[in-house]
Amino acid sequence: MIWRRWVELRALLGAVLGLLSFAAAQASSAPPPALQLQGLTDPILVRQIGLSVPVQRFACDAPPLVFERYLTDATADARRALQALGYFHAELSPSLETQAGCTVPVLRVVPGERVRWAVAQIEVQDASGKSLRDQPFLRDFLQANTPAPDSPMDQGQYARLRDGLLERARGAGYLHAQWRRHVLRVDPATNRATIELSLDAGRRARFGAIEIEQSLLSPELASRLAGVQPGDHYTTANLVAINQNLMSPRYFSSVRVRPPLDQPTGDVVPVRVQAISGSPRSYEFKIGYGTDTGPRLGAVLHQWVVNPAGHQWRANLSLAQRQQTLSAAYTIPRLADPLNQRYELYSALDRENNLGITSLSMTNGAQWVRNFNRWNTALFTEYLLERSQFGDEPAMTNGFWLTGARVGWRELNDPLFPTRGLAFNASLSGAAKPLLSSASLLRARVQLAGMWPISDDWVWLGRTEVGGVLTDALTNLPKTLRFFAGGDQSVRGYGYQSLGPVDATGQPVGGRYVFTASTELMHPVYGRDWWGAVFVDTGNAFDSLADFSLATGAGVGLRWRSPVGVVRVDVAYPFDGSRRLPRLHLGIGVAF
Repeated sequence: MIWRRWVELRALLGAVLGLLSFAAAQASSAPPPALQLQGLTDPILVRQIGLSVPVQRFACDAPPLVFERYLTDATADARRALQALGYFHAELSPSLETQAGCTVPVLRVVPGERVRWAVAQIEVQDASGKSLRDQPFLRDFLQANTPAPDSPMDQGQYARLRDGLLERARGAGYLHAQWRRHVLRVDPATNRATIELSLDAGRRARFGAIEIEQSLLSPELASRLAGVQPGDHYTTANLVAINQNLMSPRYFSSVRVRPPLDQPTGDVVPVRVQAISGSPRSYEFKIGYGTDTGPRLGAVLHQWVVNPAGHQWRANLSLAQRQQTLSAAYTIPRLADPLNQRYELYSALDRENNLGITSLSMTNGAQWVRNFNRWNTALFTEYLLERSQFGDEPAMTNGFWLTGARVGWRELNDPLFPTRGLAFNASLSGAAKPLLSSASLLRARVQLAGMWPISDDWVWLGRTEVGGVLTDALTNLPKTLRFFAGGDQSVRGYGYQSLGPVDATGQPVGGRYVFTASTELMHPVYGRDWWGAVFVDTGNAFDSLADFSLATGAGVGLRWRSPVGVVRVDVAYPFDGSRRLPRLHLGIGVAF
């Protein structure tokens, strides 16, 4: 008790003297002197001591007792700061010097040899004694955070390793994990530090009853949408997944997952989820411009909830200079797996007029969509009825009952302005003349695009497209089923869909096959929001290998990371064809 009173009195006396000296210094016209560190050249050590030793300024004529008390405390603080980084042999020499008529506290530091890590001893076991070190929730963390033998000691590494192990064990469902031993041993005689960690993780908890409070969907659908069932491992990741899964279909405006962590839970943890219904519908309005489409306006209506079975529908209207589209889709989640599977009924009416080709088409179909990992797949069947007119040729109307599959994969590091990512899309469809089709055909198309940083300031982008249609009646195919090349997303330097076979009058009519490829380099020109680009595009549409010839364009561009996505401005020069003049290309959004 007497010792504690003495410590409190000593601290109070030091604070009063410090305030008095600081007040005197403030009244003086000269800058008040402060502690000077000498002998250190490593900025890390200077910063470490600077963060640990309180900054205090003194009057030039402050009493010696003030300096002595401050230097005593500063020396102890500096020694602890150095030991935290492994300097247990540091020599600290406090002194007072007179500089420009003022007394200045000085601390001279010689760090000495640094302690290094020995082999860390780490044990993490569950209730049965089984080691958990190789479990996914610990393996990568241990590899990244266990100090390498003979590396310089840093007490922060030990703290991060100790706290991280406990946090990850509890986050993986070992709610009652406790330390058997957590020790950092330092032997200054051998200059070695040893970490000893032994964690008793105990039994792994599992989800008990998951009660979802909502009145919008059927209880069975809501339970399956959660994606986590009673008996699953009780982990932080699963708690987050419940929230994200219930929010993703836009049925609810907010979701609150409430585990009873303030009560003893044992190994089975019941969870209560409160899901608040959102607005049943939403509206979107769009405006934009692209050299492929011209000015465009758009509107989207989403009906997020139709009935307790979770049905949804949407309608989309797009009005552009060259193309107008009205489409609608009705979505039915598959009850067995509503997070990843759904059925869709869709219909679209499309009109396009470009380069003398006029087409009016209607498509009605159904598809089964399934997502797994980052893959998106669909099996579909649809009926396409299209009226096409190529130049002055008579208009033709043809119908095709198409059945096929689509598959896609997409991952970008930034959806608005990606600098690393990959996108893949492929489709295969066919029609048979005996089955309500004007001709038999088999059509395939593959698109691949990616971007990759090749240094801190250079990003490479590449894309390619390959497609073909096998049929004995090419002249019966409408524009939608033929292939064209040229434009913002194809071969820059050429007009939209201007590349490919032409008729006797020079009218583009599209081809059986298509091939395009592009390579591009981007480099920041102003901050990280404005980038310059150089590119080369090549490709064409053709009817046979004998007719195949590449049309190539190259140019420069500017990219702006805008709040709504990438704004692209390109000027490309065509190296082939009769019109060899630079062409301007404008667009908004990722170029694949």
